[in-house]
Amino acid sequence: MDMTPSVRPARRSLLTAWTVRHEGPAWAPWAWTAAFNVLVAALLTVFVPATAGFGPNLLISQAIGLSIHGGFAGLSRWLKLDMFALPLPVRVAYVVSVVLAGSWLGYTAAMALMLRDADALMAHMTRASPFLLKIPTVWALVTTAMFAGIHRFRAQQMARERERSERIQAQREAAEARLALLNAQIEPHFLYNTLASVSALVEDDGRAARRLLDALVAYLRASARNMSRLLVPLCDELESVRGYLAVMQQRLGPRLQVAIDVPAEAASLLLPPASLQTLVENAIKHGIEPSVRGGEICVSATRREQGWCLAVADGGAGLRDVPATVGGTGLANLSERLRLALGAQARVTLRQRDGGGVVAEILVPGAPPTGSNRAPVHGGGQ
Repeated sequence: MDMTPSVRPARRSLLTAWTVRHEGPAWAPWAWTAAFNVLVAALLTVFVPATAGFGPNLLISQAIGLSIHGGFAGLSRWLKLDMFALPLPVRVAYVVSVVLAGSWLGYTAAMALMLRDADALMAHMTRASPFLLKIPTVWALVTTAMFAGIHRFRAQQMARERERSERIQAQREAAEARLALLNAQIEPHFLYNTLASVSALVEDDGRAARRLLDALVAYLRASARNMSRLLVPLCDELESVRGYLAVMQQRLGPRLQVAIDVPAEAASLLLPPASLQTLVENAIKHGIEPSVRGGEICVSATRREQGWCLAVADGGAGLRDVPATVGGTGLANLSERLRLALGAQARVTLRQRDGGGVVAEILVPGAPPTGSNRAPVHGGGQ
């Protein structure tokens, strides 16, 4: 069983337990101090047999340790003081003073609870005075060195974490910049050819020119909205695809039929903009337009074990040799965009379609989205 998720926060809490920037709940530093006091009591019991036993040692250790902790916590809050920001001589004097005061206060309280007699307490404290002057001073110096070591270690750890975060952020920004650049490389010939078609229709068929121009405007509106984002939901990508196909149907007429079949749960899938459109453009350019009889473009989405498969099938001219991986300029661009945006498992493949034509597929890795209330996206001709 991997304990890393629970061990790491506990370690960070321990390393910052006695600093002003503690990570974790407010009670955690007190819990760490109490645990440390138990350890001290156990060590005294084992290595100093002359003591009264674990019970009294635990009471004294807890009283002294919690008193010292309370002194540091109270002064830090009251004076808004960061002990580690003090010069070394001032820091030593500060730690020695707090440890001495906490030791006297805690030891006196513990002995008062055990003796329950004022005269006996005064006599005991008189005998214990040398101990309460020498031992706490030594312990204060040890504590200072220990805190300094913890602070230095924690500062180094935070510097490494900050460097790692900055490196990850730089890599993410570089990937986003490259993805944006690839998005900007969408083939522009479609726009030029469509405007040329509008120009040719203006004199011969004004109404057809108007329909083609309206379809182009609708497509450009949807496409411009999508291209301003790094990732778009499939439903928005389909809106752009339908606009593109509407333009092409105006240009190709009955030579192009369209069918779209996408289930409701796929509508929220995220993918780079113009992903499906790139496949549709290639299907029309290499499949429908070279064919005298034309053909049908079918856009679909199906759930697979590895994720969702988005397919664009055409019944056009087909390909003689279909590669297992995509190497053409437009589809290679798409493969790179998918890899940057969705990870190494995202890919584009081509295969021969049964009965003629080609099927181009995008694998979107991961589980399907849940809770979508969109209606299934179906469609025929525009």
